[in-house]
This record gives sequence, C-alpha cells and structure tokens, in this order.
Amino acid sequence: MTYSKNQDPLKSQLTKHYDAKSLSVTQVNALNELQEKATKKQSAPRSQAHRTGMALAAMLMLAVSVWTLWGDRHDYGAISAEIAYNHNSQMQMEILSDSFADIDTYLNRLDFSVVRPSQLPVEKWVLLGGRYCSIDGKIAAQLHVKDLDTDRVYTFYQAKLPQGVEAHVDDMVMDVDGVSVSLWEENGLLMGLAK
Repeated sequence: MTYSKNQDPLKSQLTKHYDAKSLSVTQVNALNELQEKATKKQSAPRSQAHRTGMALAAMLMLAVSVWTLWGDRHDYGAISAEIAYNHNSQMQMEILSDSFADIDTYLNRLDFSVVRPSQLPVEKWVLLGGRYCSIDGKIAAQLHVKDLDTDRVYTFYQAKLPQGVEAHVDDMVMDVDGVSVSLWEENGLLMGLAK
C-alpha cells in the first residue's frame, strides 16, 4: 500500500485543529469529579474483594495445615476393613510352605522381605502358605498361619508402612464384620492378623 505525500499536509492541519481545542475550567472540574467518584466506587469493591480473597486464602491455608497434620495419619479402620475383607474371601494360597524364606523367595515382586514376626512365635504358630494381596492400594503378602494351641487357621498380612506413618504403630485391635484384626509395626512393616 502506498501513501501519497498529500497526507502530510492533512496530518499537520488535523494536529493544528485539535491543538487549538481546549476544555473550559468547568469541564475539567466536572471530569475530575467524575474520576474521583469512579475511583471511590472501584476502591470499595476492591477492598471488599481483597478482604474476601484474604479470608479465602486463610481458610485454604488452614485446610492444608489440617490435612498435612491429620492427613498423614492413616485410616487404620479402612486398612482393618480391607484385611477383614481379604480374610473373609478365603483366597487359595499360591505357595504352600512352612518357611518364611521360601515364601519370601516366591513372592519376589514385593519391595520388602517377608519376615517371621515376634508376635507369632514358632513354638505357638506354624506358617502354612502365602500369596500376593493388596493393602492400602499397595502390593502386600497374605499368609495363612495356624495357631497350634487351638488348631485354627488365621490370615496374616505384611505390607510396607504407608507413607507418612510414624515409625511405630501402636498395637491396635479392631472388630470388622465379625473379624478381629490386630495391627502392629515390626521391622518397618505393617503387620496384620485377622482372626
């Protein structure tokens, strides 16, 4: 697109015309008053919006703090319910053995070693077999153990401690759907016995 040189005189004439125009003092004062009113109206909602935003931010920070403090504590009731469900399902064992070492070798996808717990001493309990299962959404070991005093078979679980759980889980017993579930921590693992 090309422009003619005649536009330069037009531009200079327009500039001269508008430079000659000016507002009266009354018009300038009226514009200043309008601007002040608009500023006051805008500042009030902004400060209200600012207060509302600050309140929302404070509530969000409180919610995050509560979640951080209590969210790391695991819901052992839900874990106990999952153990009780697995116990009631009576799934077949994938390996039959009375050796924790044999079962640990077979369950090689676990990211921990299956260990004999101190709460199930060898003179009172015998291991019957094991299989994979899931506890708290993570792969775990499900074992069958026999109480030699009563000749009853129970389901025993080992899993990694859920993230955020303190190093020591106090012994706890919960009754879920007619199943007594004992939970404890040993060797950095979460142990569960369902009776």
